[in-house]
Amino acid sequence: MELTNKKSDWWEEISKEEKESIEKGIEDSKSGNLKSHSEVKKLYDKWL
Repeated sequence: MELTNKKSDWWEEISKEEKESIEKGIEDSKSGNLKSHSEVKKLYDKWL
């Protein structure tokens, strides 16, 4: 029995939609389209 130490790349395992969502988030970040943690917490506090 041969054991291998193969690491899988999670990027290859996620859906097209997940990849698009991540890429959109990266673009938003690069363009400065962000909200601070405190702003987000205020918006979603009632659900947290």
